[in-house]
Amino acid sequence: MEHYAIGVSTLDVTPPVGIFLAGYAGRNEPSDGVYHPLRAVCVALEDGGEPSLLISIEWLGFYDRTVEARERITARTGVPAQRILLSGTHTHCGPVLRRDMDIRRHGHIDEQYITDTLEGLAGTAAEALAARTPARLKAGTGWCGISSSRRRPDGQGGVSFKPSLDAPHDHQVEVLVIEALNGSLQHVLYSYACHPTSGGAIRQIGGDYVTFASDLIEQQRPETVACFFQGCAGDQKVDARDADGDGYEKLSLDQVRERGEQLGQAVLRVLDADDLHPVEGKISWTQETVPITTDLPTEQDLQHHLGSDLGYVVEWAQHHLELIASGTPADYRFDLEVQTLRMGSDLALIGLAGEMSVEFGLRFRRSLGSAYRAVWTLSYTNEMVGYVPVRRQIPEAGYEVVDNNRHLLYTGPFAVETEELIAQAVTRALSG
Repeated sequence: MEHYAIGVSTLDVTPPVGIFLAGYAGRNEPSDGVYHPLRAVCVALEDGGEPSLLISIEWLGFYDRTVEARERITARTGVPAQRILLSGTHTHCGPVLRRDMDIRRHGHIDEQYITDTLEGLAGTAAEALAARTPARLKAGTGWCGISSSRRRPDGQGGVSFKPSLDAPHDHQVEVLVIEALNGSLQHVLYSYACHPTSGGAIRQIGGDYVTFASDLIEQQRPETVACFFQGCAGDQKVDARDADGDGYEKLSLDQVRERGEQLGQAVLRVLDADDLHPVEGKISWTQETVPITTDLPTEQDLQHHLGSDLGYVVEWAQHHLELIASGTPADYRFDLEVQTLRMGSDLALIGLAGEMSVEFGLRFRRSLGSAYRAVWTLSYTNEMVGYVPVRRQIPEAGYEVVDNNRHLLYTGPFAVETEELIAQAVTRALSG
């Protein structure tokens, strides 16, 4: 069985109390405590050639810090950007960091904390590279039912922001095990598709269910680092229903821990079942920027929306009318990075730079499943563009299609061809 050289290192990235937290537009007061420290995990791997880095951080994501993060890591390690995948778990109880949206919302970002963390991350990547030892990889899948879609069909062609198992969802847990050559467990990488927002818009720093899942794995497998990678969770949320089942209940921290431990137990069951398959083959990467666009509103549409009862809609309409009047309409073109890693025919890992609908993950598992024994589709990677729905969802509208793009002051929803443009890039990368 072929082996690799793999090293893992971690970094505490807990911000100072008093920092504003990213992820909820209506949360306008700073943090007042820490319910769980935040961390980043760096995984270095190589097959005898150039090394690669997989990095997961308990932040909302890297967004417009991606270029700087990669540059610092490359300067410290020599690993090129193409072979560095940056992933956010997407906790909504981590630091504000987006230069545009978060400053507009809160007026301030702790740039020193961001700079120090990115520099620390580069050092941690170097530590992971230095820690490489001969190891083998094995992959498997499990099941965890804590999530559901948050786009409940309303029976009239639209959706409501409510829990639903009638809309597409994904309960599969992906697991990648790092073993020493003697067969002993070293580390566990795992992925699941679910928003880490089950605690609601609290003001304490923490990583939601993800941190508790990793805690349990590491408690049950001492000396092991558990590293989480967020899946296509753009329209998925912890299925915590209120008393009448018609909406979401805000969970207590004990309940959040319970959901996280359910996911951790799912990973442990995969380890205990011992039916993992070897992952072998040369490591190869691709990186492609896919040009995508948003729809353009007419001035008449914008004027109409000035009468909305929703403040963010009025702000959006005013913003674009002012840009049009000044002769500088907003750009409607975006670059979405598609990054892939494959190991022979045993593993295909797809990194997509957006809050992707769960149907992207389901699609690629289905379309590539005959070519690869394991297919991981990660969203929340690298410089994210926002929510990216599949074509089927666009006529339904809803938060992930329309509302969030207005919060971002984009011109409109992403165009109907967006899904196919991304799928074509993934196919180009992994079909050869």
